[in-house]
Amino acid sequence: MGDYLKKVVSQISDFFNTLSPARKVGVVITLILMTASIGGLFYWAGNKTYKPLMTNLNPEDATSIMRILRDKKIPFNVDPTGRNIEIPPEQIHNLRLELATIGLPQSSNIGYELFDKQQLGTTSFVQKVNQKRALEGELMRTINTIKGIKRSRVHLVQPDKSAFIEDQKKPSASVVLDVEPGTVLSEKQIYGIGNLVARAVEGLDYSEVGIVDSNGKTLSKNSQDPLVGITATQHDFKRKVEEEKEKQIEDMLARVVGEGRVVARVMADMDFSRVEENQTTYDADGSAVVSQSKNNDTAEGTRPGPIGAPGATTNQPGNPPMAAASTQIRNNTNKNNELTNYAVPQTTRRTIKQPGGVTKWSVAVVLDGKTVKTTDKDGKVLAKVESWAPEKLKEFEALVASAVGFDAKRGDKIEVKNMEFTREDFEEAQRTIAESERRGYIQNLIIYGVIGILILLFFVFVVRPFIKWVTENTIDSVDLFLPQTLEELESLQKGAGMPQLEDTVPALSEKIAPEKIEGEMIKEKIISLVDNNPQKAALVLRDWIKGQPAKEPAKEVGKGKSA
Repeated sequence: MGDYLKKVVSQISDFFNTLSPARKVGVVITLILMTASIGGLFYWAGNKTYKPLMTNLNPEDATSIMRILRDKKIPFNVDPTGRNIEIPPEQIHNLRLELATIGLPQSSNIGYELFDKQQLGTTSFVQKVNQKRALEGELMRTINTIKGIKRSRVHLVQPDKSAFIEDQKKPSASVVLDVEPGTVLSEKQIYGIGNLVARAVEGLDYSEVGIVDSNGKTLSKNSQDPLVGITATQHDFKRKVEEEKEKQIEDMLARVVGEGRVVARVMADMDFSRVEENQTTYDADGSAVVSQSKNNDTAEGTRPGPIGAPGATTNQPGNPPMAAASTQIRNNTNKNNELTNYAVPQTTRRTIKQPGGVTKWSVAVVLDGKTVKTTDKDGKVLAKVESWAPEKLKEFEALVASAVGFDAKRGDKIEVKNMEFTREDFEEAQRTIAESERRGYIQNLIIYGVIGILILLFFVFVVRPFIKWVTENTIDSVDLFLPQTLEELESLQKGAGMPQLEDTVPALSEKIAPEKIEGEMIKEKIISLVDNNPQKAALVLRDWIKGQPAKEPAKEVGKGKSA
């Protein structure tokens, strides 16, 4: 076997040495390209496929899982974000079970299981911190179950309790939400998350819960200024009332003018002031006597009248009194008192007017024209858009007024107009899209056709001539395999042998019997060589025939051939 390999290597070396330098370079480049192509094919065939093991991991969990994979010497791939890990598919299920057994992924959310393993000598401060961590972890787990939320972070601030009420501070909370791409949380969902956190913490008010998204945008509408929160709530309530009225008007008129042919806009002026009124009403006609009291007083008597000369002299001391006179003064007094108490019916009414009353409606309605179908001479149905009659517009206006509760005294306004709507020509757009797709298909077909033609031309005008150019040297050197002259053939028959013949002729597999004569041995060798290379043998014989000027040598060649 070793000798055979040596002969093969020697033949390849001799063949390569007979080539020109340009052909040697071509052969080397061809071998390099073929080796690279075969190597790339084997590399692609032997390349391992990977499937996701875990997706959307936290950095802490991803680090722990990669450490385990390295310890187990399991190949893995990690995407640029570092959150998705891929491994060979045959190990996915077993590894997932093993990771779940050791508690991975943990998602960095530790709940009340934090108290499952208690240590002796834990201080009250550590207990308080652990309770805060457990409550935050449970809230994060609960929030993460809401549809559309990938992850969340909750931070609680719980001040220490004070013995004095005025010194007690309120707890607060902050929530960070990482929502899934394309998901927009509604106001009800945001309010629900804030209310959930507020009710889970003792003493926490909803206004003290701040909610933001992963981009830092504030989602909660609560504010330290109560007026700001009230204003936002009032605006939302006002817009909700307007949208309800708009929907009612559009649904009502769409049944008459057609779907998509009516647009309504409503603006409501609302009074958000809170009024409290107390009223007392008395009914004088229905009065009744409750109690009555009467008192009569009568007095009669006399007294002496004044005497003496009027003036200061009479009143001075030392003057003798004047003689008594017979003048008498009589007093008669009659006094009557009467008191009557009546019970008068009264009505006391306390009225509290809640905010949100509508003080004025402003409604604008735009209607598209009505579609009238006609038939032409050929029987083809034609659709034509005509304006609504003024009487119809008045009827529509009356319907809208009834729907919104129109009141002219408070200044309500309603406008109903007929205008032609502009519609997009979707058929033309579809034709344009179809034409673009057809054009793209034709372009791809042309591109792939040109590539195929170029590949075919490359093989026809490059690869084929190159192969022919490389093999021409072998065809030209075919005379090295067989005797070129009659003398060499005769010497070969005599057993002298020819140089290079034994090296070029493959080793015979059968054993040569000793009883065979030397001529038979040469005959078998030539026949075997001709059978293996009939084209080369034919070329050699053709050169011999053309190269002999005399007839006798040609006959001898024939004899040699028959021999």
